Amino acid sequence: MRIKKVMGIIIYKIVAGLFYFFYRVFYGLKIKGKENLPPRGPFIIIANHQHWLDPTVVGASVYPQQVHFMAKEELFKNSLFRWVFTAIGAYPVKRDRADLRAFRTTYQKIKEGNIVGIFPEGTRQKEGELGEAKRGVAQIVKKTGAEVVPVRVDWNNWKRPIRVFIGKPIQVENSKEKQTKEDLYRLAEFLMEQVRNLK
Repeated sequence: MRIKKVMGIIIYKIVAGLFYFFYRVFYGLKIKGKENLPPRGPFIIIANHQHWLDPTVVGASVYPQQVHFMAKEELFKNSLFRWVFTAIGAYPVKRDRADLRAFRTTYQKIKEGNIVGIFPEGTRQKEGELGEAKRGVAQIVKKTGAEVVPVRVDWNNWKRPIRVFIGKPIQVENSKEKQTKEDLYRLAEFLMEQVRNLK
């Protein structure tokens, strides 16, 4: 298990470094606010979702720190992809309903001091538009008590430059008490608003 973890870290560093080079050279990647990133985990990155390549841009933007992304379950059906995604720290989530296993995995990764990446909208949006956040992200933030770093990716219609904006960490009061749906939706929307306001 330890060998697999070390291999995963090595693979992640290589892949994230290559993506950073690719986006910098070919798309003039500009990152604003990287100094806002905590020097280490645990913390949660929440970002807008407009392209299936969003994890690669976010990962490249916080490189060399490793982000463990919550990814849709369908990506893990292929055995090779499942091995690669698992090796680099990604883990599956069911998008059509509350996924308790994914939530428990997230809590464990935060507890171990990792950085977790979540796309609160749950699915891709049209470029230039930001959707509503699902309340699941609010549940995770409330129960883990981890700092939240908002990130906004502007693909600029694949023109140079692609821009990434990183906001200051947000501390949400930890609470083990059961939250109402209204409370969770309000918190989720508040967090998504921080992403929208980045510029």
